[in-house]
Amino acid sequence: MKILGRDPAAWLAAVAVAVQALVAWGVDLSEEQQAAINAAATLVMGLAIAVVVARDQIIPAAAGALGGVLQLLVAFGVDFTQEQITTAGALLTAALGLFLRTQVTAPVAPDGTRVPKQTLANR
Repeated sequence: MKILGRDPAAWLAAVAVAVQALVAWGVDLSEEQQAAINAAATLVMGLAIAVVVARDQIIPAAAGALGGVLQLLVAFGVDFTQEQITTAGALLTAALGLFLRTQVTAPVAPDGTRVPKQTLANR
C-alpha cells in the first residue's frame, strides 16, 4: 500500500521528524507528548492500512486507533478517565459491528465449503 506514492513507514518517519523539528524550533512538547503524537500517527496509519487490506477486520483497528487518539489528547491535558476511553472504544466497536454486519459476507461457498481468505499475496 502506498499513500501519495510513499510507503506508510516513510510517512510515519516524516511525522517523527516533524515533531522533532517543532521541538527544535521552540514548540514546548514533553517527551511524553512527542511519544503520544508518534503513537497516534502509527495507530491512524495502521487503521488506514487495515481499511485497504482487510475491511472485514476493521473493528479492532478502529477501536485501537480511537483509544490511541484519546490517549494522545490525555497527553495534552484533556481530562479523560480510563473508563471514558474504554467506553468510547466499546461504543465504536458496537457501532461498527452493527454497520459491518450488513456489509460483510461469510467466506463460505454455496456448497458450504470455506472459501480461502484473499490476501495481498494471492490477489
